[in-house]
Amino acid sequence: MLPAGILLIIGIASLILEFFVPSFGLIGAIGGAGIIGSIILAFRVSSTAGTVFLITSLILVPALMMIFFRLFPKTFFGKKLILGKSFRQEDGFTSSAGKYSELEGKRGEVLTDLRPVGTVLIDQNKYQAVTAGEYIPKGKMITVKKTEGSKIIVTEADI
Repeated sequence: MLPAGILLIIGIASLILEFFVPSFGLIGAIGGAGIIGSIILAFRVSSTAGTVFLITSLILVPALMMIFFRLFPKTFFGKKLILGKSFRQEDGFTSSAGKYSELEGKRGEVLTDLRPVGTVLIDQNKYQAVTAGEYIPKGKMITVKKTEGSKIIVTEADI
């Protein structure tokens, strides 16, 4: 029973470690295999021991993970790892997400060929813009169709 218990503890620790070490799921897979291995070892001892390990694993693993993630942000390491301050507009922080929305519907000129990305001039300001896939040569007039965050989507203007 002792090897099964040690394997269960190693498996749970590996699952928790997976969240902090970039291993593309390898440590988590090892942890899951450790938990399954501990259940198999317990079933080899007796079916009662195996059932106890199975039920314990099904209850203990999610419970420990939940407790760990509730307590972790309050620890010294958690405070260093997790961003605690929010960046609000009232504090002077701004996002570029809404910055380009006022350009929708405006017309401009293509400064570099849009293949489908290039530079356009709108209201005497240069912007990086993208088309829906079509080629628009330099010198043509464009209309801003829509904006998605900092992405400006344009089409050739109807004359």
